[in-house]
Amino acid sequence: MELMYLDESGDDGHGDGASRFFVLTCVRIQAEKWMYWEERIGRCRAELEFAIHLPARRELHTRAILLRKGPFAELRRDGLAITRLTRAIGQLADEGPMEIRTVVIDKQGEVHPLRAALLAQMNHRPGMRLAISDRGRVPRMRQLIRLAEACGKLPNPPIERLLEIESKDSALVQIADFFATAGYLRACQEEGFPVHARIDRDEAAMMIKATEGANRTYCLIRPEGTA
Repeated sequence: MELMYLDESGDDGHGDGASRFFVLTCVRIQAEKWMYWEERIGRCRAELEFAIHLPARRELHTRAILLRKGPFAELRRDGLAITRLTRAIGQLADEGPMEIRTVVIDKQGEVHPLRAALLAQMNHRPGMRLAISDRGRVPRMRQLIRLAEACGKLPNPPIERLLEIESKDSALVQIADFFATAGYLRACQEEGFPVHARIDRDEAAMMIKATEGANRTYCLIRPEGTA
């Protein structure tokens, strides 16, 4: 059985103050490999704490790292921290078997970005799987999955629909957050849309490279419906 860990970047609203893009990333692993990945990511975090003083027991919240907020305020701003972090997570992803799929919705052309991104993830590949995500949007996701199943748009829904977890308790949800943030930065670069003024361009470029790899899929769905 396959486990699907979901996390997002941006918001799915419209109007003043809303983000231009909504990103939903899914990290897929085989269920029997769960313990391996939890332990492997834990070792990686310990190595990063030693190398760049990235707190190993804090939630890996990538946007906060880029902005040097909260527990990440003391990270170096010379690019070394993001370089080491990006390289370490890239190496993790390359070890496999792990599949990372990032769907970016340009909200200028989509009234329901969360639904569009969720269906793109759920319909990506058939088979038995269990979906897991942070608590924030799980109730709405569950409702969207049920509605899509009822009208035939989701012929193979995940078993148990979608389980809730605190992102701080899941190393794999935090990896999904990393790639969702990288996907948002990549969409901004491709469409010429500005990002937060405090995000360093060189660090953003390093993060964007993380979306590229044999086991990583990035898809930007533009207003005209093309990818």
